[in-house]
Amino acid sequence: MINGSTRVFALLGHPIRHSLSPAMHNELFRRLGVDAVYVALDVRPDDAERVADSIRTLGLAGCNLTVPFKERVVPGLDALSEAAACSGAVNVVLSENGKLIGHNTDGEGYLAALREELEVEVGGRRCVVLGAGGTGRAVAAALAGAGVASVTFLNRTAARAEHAVSTLAPRFPGVRFGFAPLTAAAFGASPWDLVVNCLSGAGVPAVLGFPVDGLAPGAVWTDANYWMADPPLLSACAARGVRIQRGIGMLLHQGARSFELFTGHRVSSDTVRGVLNIGGW
Repeated sequence: MINGSTRVFALLGHPIRHSLSPAMHNELFRRLGVDAVYVALDVRPDDAERVADSIRTLGLAGCNLTVPFKERVVPGLDALSEAAACSGAVNVVLSENGKLIGHNTDGEGYLAALREELEVEVGGRRCVVLGAGGTGRAVAAALAGAGVASVTFLNRTAARAEHAVSTLAPRFPGVRFGFAPLTAAAFGASPWDLVVNCLSGAGVPAVLGFPVDGLAPGAVWTDANYWMADPPLLSACAARGVRIQRGIGMLLHQGARSFELFTGHRVSSDTVRGVLNIGGW
């Protein structure tokens, strides 16, 4: 029963109708007897600078953030976790003693899913990240922290990719960082060991013509988006024997970590998968 003391958590983003987060969190609240409710709020992108104040005004106990608010909320927060500060993006906000604390579970969730699903360790790999937004930077930071050899951002806007490199490179001096345009020529210039597609739907056309034949032996192509029915080039990679990973595993792991931050209850990715009635990866 929802009452006057029920804590309210929310997902803030645009668009959000595809999100599985409300179903996941509300079922976990029910199973664990947590007096809380989770709602999805579609917020206009033009209101991004007001999101932090809105969290305070509404008294939300915490929230998840998706595009386009992961980066734009940062100036309004009181403190950031190490992962959030490193990536410059936030996907979890907690209200603690009147202060808003930003966290980022994307990179942690990505690595956990990669290890669990494909038993892949990333140390020494040459990585290319498609997209330099909040998710791309969070994943890149996690990869750098795990000891990859290099990370290159391919992005439609060069300035955004350059900013990502200038932010991350000083934190990880042992990793080579670079950036280039989001083009087939730039993608084909190196035999990548690991590809991470962090582009939204608008970036799909640019990726469709990328040459996958030049990927290194043992390469892995991963996609951070779980809502696309047919993510770009996954089928082409699978047909050529390149191992692939869809975004659902990352969702399960980062969602489990978000729930732990919200409630203090640790849940496994298997539990989250069962809650959402998701079979294989």
